[in-house]
Amino acid sequence: MSNLKETLSKDNDSEESLISQFETTLSIKPSSNEVAENHDLSLDHTVLVGNNSVINYTRDQSIVDIAELEEEEQLLEQIPKFKTKNRYKLEPKLAVKKEVENTRNPSNSKSRSPSPFVDSQYEKILSPSPLIDHSLTRFTKSFAEFLNSNPHIQRESPRFIHESLKTLVILSPYSAEHAFGRKWVTKSYLSTIFERPQRLLASCIGVSAAITMFPFYYKLINSTKKGSIFSSHVRKIHGKNWPKKLFELCIDSHEKLQNDDLEVPNDWNVGDIYLTPKTLNAIEGVIGTVETAVDSLYGQEVESDNHNLAFVVIRPPGHHSHACLPSGFCLLNNVQIGIEYAFENYHISHCAILDIDLHHGDGSQDICWERAGFTGDYGKEDSDESDEVKQKNPRDDYGKRFATYPKVGYFSLHDIKSYPTELGYATKENIKNASTCIMDHDLNIWNVHLQGWKTEDEFYKHYKTKYVSILNRANQFLNNAKKEYDLEYHGYLNDLAKYNKYLLKPHLYNQPVKKPQPPLPFKPLIVVSAGFDASEYENPQMQRHGINVPTSFYATFSKDVVKLANIHTSGKVISFLEGGYSDGALTSGIFSHLIGLTSTANSLTSPSRNSYGSDDSHDEGVDDVLWNPTWGHEQVMKELVKGCKRTWTPYKNPRSDVTVWANEVIKLGRSMMPNAILPANYIYHYQEPEPTTLLKKTRSVSPELIDGNIVSHKIIKEIMDSEGNIVEYSHSPLKKDPDDNRRIMRHTRSYYKKLNNNDEAPTDNSKSQLTSNSTSSNRKQALREAILQPIPDVKYK
Repeated sequence: MSNLKETLSKDNDSEESLISQFETTLSIKPSSNEVAENHDLSLDHTVLVGNNSVINYTRDQSIVDIAELEEEEQLLEQIPKFKTKNRYKLEPKLAVKKEVENTRNPSNSKSRSPSPFVDSQYEKILSPSPLIDHSLTRFTKSFAEFLNSNPHIQRESPRFIHESLKTLVILSPYSAEHAFGRKWVTKSYLSTIFERPQRLLASCIGVSAAITMFPFYYKLINSTKKGSIFSSHVRKIHGKNWPKKLFELCIDSHEKLQNDDLEVPNDWNVGDIYLTPKTLNAIEGVIGTVETAVDSLYGQEVESDNHNLAFVVIRPPGHHSHACLPSGFCLLNNVQIGIEYAFENYHISHCAILDIDLHHGDGSQDICWERAGFTGDYGKEDSDESDEVKQKNPRDDYGKRFATYPKVGYFSLHDIKSYPTELGYATKENIKNASTCIMDHDLNIWNVHLQGWKTEDEFYKHYKTKYVSILNRANQFLNNAKKEYDLEYHGYLNDLAKYNKYLLKPHLYNQPVKKPQPPLPFKPLIVVSAGFDASEYENPQMQRHGINVPTSFYATFSKDVVKLANIHTSGKVISFLEGGYSDGALTSGIFSHLIGLTSTANSLTSPSRNSYGSDDSHDEGVDDVLWNPTWGHEQVMKELVKGCKRTWTPYKNPRSDVTVWANEVIKLGRSMMPNAILPANYIYHYQEPEPTTLLKKTRSVSPELIDGNIVSHKIIKEIMDSEGNIVEYSHSPLKKDPDDNRRIMRHTRSYYKKLNNNDEAPTDNSKSQLTSNSTSSNRKQALREAILQPIPDVKYK
């Protein structure tokens, strides 16, 4: 090994992390590592030329990466109070000029979806990034190069009998449009923003890792469809008022951010939730992608043409979003919207949500209470519901209505010590909610808490004895639902027989017999809220209580979900991306998840080869060995996350199996979503370009067309406007925190604490003293003194 490292150092090819037992499904040969400058898009050196004047700032000189969070600011942050019980007032201040009837349109659309009319000035602001590769041209080219470099893969890699048996991976390129836009914050504050568009790049690399192992097990598509925030399946989950209010807040954020004002209401958790005008693009893109996923499972007339398994790469996440309250990083509940869409369009009667995010999906569970006829903690108010609904299904004296279809069960595995039940800061109500277990009263909710572990053997003892119970309860829910349907259908047949007798001899009956209505056919679906922030490779600042899962868990659990789906749903499963905030957690977690989320071995063509090359793909045990333990090794993760850096350079002469494979994985992953290759300190900012006569010298690189837009490489301070003129920015968009009430003491994934106007705000003397000290010892001593100072009294709203 030492000789190998010496050789590598001589060749100037650094392979710092090698493991000797790494195994791929088939030997992989490197494709060309000569990546042209205009083929690997990194926005720190990219210029957009087209009809898009939205300038996205990045300033490496003034912002630190998340790993460089300053010690004193991290320690001085105060944990704020959790969520207030008072719901945000949802009375729209602007009248919506028009609501468009929701029409089912399975075709993708690159234009803006039907929404309320907006002023013409916003059309330019809302114009999506020209870097969006709608047709996956780059990936198609990179994947062809990968196969051409490895012709043996074409011959030896296993395939399914039908194309529809492949797991469908659906990307949402518009999701990258949602980005942090408060340009005045400090560098350390910015580094605590975990929910960021760069998550999509890490997710794509995780997808790519699975594809390189089993190239013909997966089908990758882009969803460029935009769904309406005012569609019926959104309003049935979130009411009439919240979608309108969210739309208004996104539009209003443009002027507020331009004026360095906080763009979200003061009673929100401003440390977790942010908005820009382009958040609308992301929201509409997410809704469209959710609709595309459901259509892909049920939309074709010939059932064999429909996919069974789908994984949806979207953001922002949704499982914390209540019907009428954004929470965590979530604005809309993506999973519940997808279930409602499946019910409206394909008559899905029952759905089991399996949530494996580190954090309890309080929003998804709260909506399940509403579906059961109860009032949600942050549910729809009377003004959100139509008079028809109130008349047909009124509440009884105890506030309950009849449960309506679709009937949804929620089954969660999470850490009880983390948000929204943060250890030491949780309310009684939230602890109760995150621990609820009930399978009656029209409710099917089961919560299981993660335990600590030291070895994987210990973890899987917990899995087999405790964690698998969420699968067992989902199985119970669907079994009971099927039995109830059978009873209802049997009763319907009896009533229908009586009705037919009545038709033959009506004179024998004293009163007419009504024709019975058949019950809604039993048509179940399984949905996974796939959060990867429980991964062993998640950032410790997100995973603060030492509770996690090994990487292999995602493959094991996903395989068990597929088995459950084969029993109840004809194999239908949709998995939606939820949490996962470090590059390591997303790349490794999604890699493992997709390896498990595959069709069974008896669907393979024969002869086929499994991951070890033996011809036993039709044996039951093959599914158990698809995930190779070496793939979850820390060194493998470290190689993959190198590709998440905007300035990634492939190994020139990779020597080990790990680095050869990682090179190919990263090249494929970066080709999937070019608009997600962003610096770690990326900030959205809109500025009307102004031509300047002073032009700086730049290197000459030939331009390239992407979807009709020219992309050429320049340094970041020089941006071309739509006329081809170069504009220069005289100052950084980042400023120090303002000395006013916007200075919010906050901690990631907890709810806000803000001083009242009548309270005296804490001074910045201690912080100034810290920054003025030159030596490390003086800084640490000043930090200790600052921490020991009494904290002023605060009032919580």
